[in-house]
Amino acid sequence: MAISSDGMSSSESVGFFSQFGDSVKGILTGFALIPLSIFLIFKVETCTQAGDAFKNAKPVTQMEEGKPVYITGKLTAQPVGSLFVKTGNYISVSESSEVYAWDEEERTEGEGSNKKKIRECKLKWTTDPDNPSKFQLPACKAKAFHQRRVKSDTNVANGGKLSSDGKTYNVNLADTDFTSSVPSSKPEDSEINTNGYVSSGNYLYSSSTCANNEVEGCERVTVTATPIPSGDMTFLGTLKGDTLGKYTYKDEAFMSASIGDYAQTMAAIKSDDSTKKWIGRFIGFIMMWSGLALLVGPVTMLLDFIPFVGTMGSSVIRFVLGVVAFVITAITIILV
Repeated sequence: MAISSDGMSSSESVGFFSQFGDSVKGILTGFALIPLSIFLIFKVETCTQAGDAFKNAKPVTQMEEGKPVYITGKLTAQPVGSLFVKTGNYISVSESSEVYAWDEEERTEGEGSNKKKIRECKLKWTTDPDNPSKFQLPACKAKAFHQRRVKSDTNVANGGKLSSDGKTYNVNLADTDFTSSVPSSKPEDSEINTNGYVSSGNYLYSSSTCANNEVEGCERVTVTATPIPSGDMTFLGTLKGDTLGKYTYKDEAFMSASIGDYAQTMAAIKSDDSTKKWIGRFIGFIMMWSGLALLVGPVTMLLDFIPFVGTMGSSVIRFVLGVVAFVITAITIILV
């Protein structure tokens, strides 16, 4: 292994037997990934979603015991704030931080006889910094350990009330799933408590120096608030007394809300449901493709050692496996 003169990086050739051993081990992972991908797709296709639970919801004036209802009206709640957000009319406020800390990055470059394992010591923004004492590069091990001072936190407003047709209903905002149509953003500077931090762009920085330059040990905070909309909102759940709670449908509990009337809210819920389903399908496809590629890992690894033709051959095999994974994923979705 060759280490740079400053001890901040290293390069190590990955030999034939090491690559072959890794590819053989990968076969076991491939055997696990393929059934897991099918199981994931099955769960995605058969999971119960909010759109299914509330498709037959009735207005609260026509409620039936134990059945889903919807209420459209004006939302109010007790003011809520956080370390960096002044108390105001929000559904929720959240904050998370990153620190510009040292990281030992490991990657591989090249293929076949030119394959190398590269290790570099770099600064990067991270929410979970590692202790440099655990690093392998000598210069990287000696670096300072920078940790976040601001912990991730979310505060949800208490005392949620929905006023509709002269009546007031209690809603637990912490139990409510709000659709992506309910906007969240960084509050205006006038709504922020800087607490010694400096607001710049989308972040609050630990100092003016950090706001202008990326310096080791700097911290930046992301602050997000979801204001209570000024217009009507529609909440869906089940009503007990004057409290709207979660509706249980096929052993799953749901309470959802969005901006607008029932039709607009259902459209937003179904849109979010569809997005989640496609994300799940895509993850399942990637797992399937990765599993198939790992099963033939020793073959593609051997091809990589053949100049010119080998690299093209292994690329063609991976592409064909991608097509096979797509077909298997599609068939699984159709059959389920």
